[in-house]
Amino acid sequence: MAANRVLFGIGYLIWPDRVGFGWIGRSARRPQTQVLTRIHVLTRALGAREEVLGLGALAALRNGGAAARPWFAAHLGADATDVAATLIARDDLPRSGFRFATAMAGASTAVAALGAAQPADLPPRD
Repeated sequence: MAANRVLFGIGYLIWPDRVGFGWIGRSARRPQTQVLTRIHVLTRALGAREEVLGLGALAALRNGGAAARPWFAAHLGADATDVAATLIARDDLPRSGFRFATAMAGASTAVAALGAAQPADLPPRD
């Protein structure tokens, strides 16, 4: 999950046009969403969030379960917020974007919940 988040973050940072348009579809042409497609601020901000959470979790996993649990709790909060925001915006999103975002954020929320609930006594990895 952490590595996947890093890869998504790279995509958001390097190709905000493609990622942003794929997410919100034709809505990208509406004046209200131009900040996403012209300036790419929101998409790159999301990419930075993904990078920090992913790299932080990967580094923490090297030190065992106790170190990684707070990172996966942060993933849980971010991903649950993504699910809620996507559900709220459902009527303004294309079906494919809605389905993809809901599936990805939902699956990530479940994985993050499992990661956050892992026992703290896992040994460090070499």
